[in-house]
Amino acid sequence: MATYRSPFDRSPIGTVASIIITIVVLYFLFTLVGWLIGMLYRFSPLILVAALIIDYKVVLGYLKGIKKLFDRNPIYGLLAAGATVVLYPFVFLYFLGMALFKKKVKEARREADIRRNGKWVDYEEVPEEPLDIDTHYEELPPPPAPRRRDEPGYDEYFK
Repeated sequence: MATYRSPFDRSPIGTVASIIITIVVLYFLFTLVGWLIGMLYRFSPLILVAALIIDYKVVLGYLKGIKKLFDRNPIYGLLAAGATVVLYPFVFLYFLGMALFKKKVKEARREADIRRNGKWVDYEEVPEEPLDIDTHYEELPPPPAPRRRDEPGYDEYFK
């Protein structure tokens, strides 16, 4: 027969050990995240340069968006500009991510265009003399004369 054990009947050593393990794991996680953020702040100028080289229009679009926000609501514009200045490494990382994403989209579009239309040729030399092509053209019959309203059968077109 199974017996019921209350969670309060357990040994306090297990509870203390789990609390200590949780604290140690959280300490290492916060240390790792702090190290990553420190590296991000340290290498953020390189990230910005890489984003500008890949696609400078991402940065210009972001700045235009901040300007539009200033025009619509100056308080929100100030808050956005302040957050951009304070959190600049994350903004630069966003720039890099968007630039890489847009580059991948352009490459995918180019590949799809090549699959659909074939590869474009730079140029093709065309000979100056006309080609002798033996084709026989058939003359089309003349178009029918337009009918007048007073002719019989004209109203049959509109039924």
